[in-house]
Amino acid sequence: MKAMESFVESVKRGGLGSAAKALGVSRTIVSRNIQALENDLGVRLMNRTTRSLALTETGQRYFHFCDDILTRVAEMDQQVAVQTSEARGELSVLAPKWMQETATHLLVDFLKSFPEIRPTLILGGMAQTAYGFLEQGCDIALHTRQIPDSRIIAKRLLDIPYRLCASPTYLENSAALEAPADLQHHQLLVQYNYHTWQFTRDGREERFQPVPVFSANTFFALRDAALRDLGLALMPEPLVRDDLAQGRLVEAMAGWVPVGQTLYVAVAPGGSIPTRVRLLLDFVQGWFAQHGI
Repeated sequence: MKAMESFVESVKRGGLGSAAKALGVSRTIVSRNIQALENDLGVRLMNRTTRSLALTETGQRYFHFCDDILTRVAEMDQQVAVQTSEARGELSVLAPKWMQETATHLLVDFLKSFPEIRPTLILGGMAQTAYGFLEQGCDIALHTRQIPDSRIIAKRLLDIPYRLCASPTYLENSAALEAPADLQHHQLLVQYNYHTWQFTRDGREERFQPVPVFSANTFFALRDAALRDLGLALMPEPLVRDDLAQGRLVEAMAGWVPVGQTLYVAVAPGGSIPTRVRLLLDFVQGWFAQHGI
């Protein structure tokens, strides 16, 4: 790159001395850079004397090529510098309570890349309306519900599987459970924003309206209740993954697959997204593509 700069400046300024002055180096360095460039290419780019220089035919073509590259590099350097200078300040992120660990890991990784940005993580309080997270003063939200308002910028991240599960003790002492209709004979633990449970089997879908023996606004409470043998809970698979793997909870109603949810990232509408928000929006999409949930 330095050799290209020496070559281009020499052509533009009509001499090695003027180029050296513009680049802040000696005339000898400029001459050596151009000589090294010609040696690498195996061609002569210019005929030069102590008083003048003249491009060869190859040198003319190569000059335009180098000038274009250096211009593009300078423009990109400027863009990156502006982006970096604006990559600072505060922003707030809203996420479901059960995503505490995932959201924390995400923001820690983000901070390592953009240490001048100071995020605040707010867990829970997900509003039903499209603008709910904005009304709460949040810049960006991880949503598990579709956002019908097309003015909200929402990007699909991934699908979240759900699992219907209970403790081994509860299942050993409860009624048979072979189809969604059998759920009416069980004690159900319900997240009160989810009024309908959906299941599929062999392309067929069935819905069930659970009547809870216990309800809460957080899946953490439902998980704890299920671990204490209280009943069946329909929960995000990432939350109970370790419990299922270690046998503390057992998946119920074999053959029926719970309908999960889709995770979205949402930001405010408008023509100009603040740099810090846009950086996080891009980072979130790349992070989930790499790590999943």
